[in-house]
Amino acid sequence: MKTKKIKNFKMNDSVYKLRRQVINLIYEAKKGGVNLPRIEVRIGEQKAKHKNVLGCAKMSGNQMWITKDAIDLGSDILRNIVFHEIAHAVYGTKHDESCPLMGAVLNEDAVLNQEDCLKHLLKYQPKEKR
Repeated sequence: MKTKKIKNFKMNDSVYKLRRQVINLIYEAKKGGVNLPRIEVRIGEQKAKHKNVLGCAKMSGNQMWITKDAIDLGSDILRNIVFHEIAHAVYGTKHDESCPLMGAVLNEDAVLNQEDCLKHLLKYQPKEKR
C-alpha cells in the first residue's frame, strides 16, 4: 500500500504505537455510530513535494495514510484529520469548504471537538448504512 504523498515507515514497535492512535480514533467513530468497514492504515512522513500533507486516503478504497507530524499535533487535531480521511476512504467524499471537517486545509484555529467531528462525519454516511 503506497501513495505519492507519504512515504510509509517500516513497521516496528514505535510505528505500531503511532498507528494504534489512529486505529483508536477509527474505533471511536464506530462507537459513535459510524458504520465502517476495515480501514487499512499506514503511518509515514511527507514526501518532498508534499510537505504540507498531514494525511491522505484512497477515495472509496478503505485505505488511509497519516503522517507522524499529524499525530504529533495532539489528539484533537488528529481526530479531525482521521475523521476527514475516513470520509474520503470510506464514502468517497470530496473536499467541501462549507464543512469544517471536509475543507481541503485544516484550520488549526477552528479544530472541531469530538462531538462535532462525529456529527459532521455522520452526515456523509449514506442513509442506508445508518
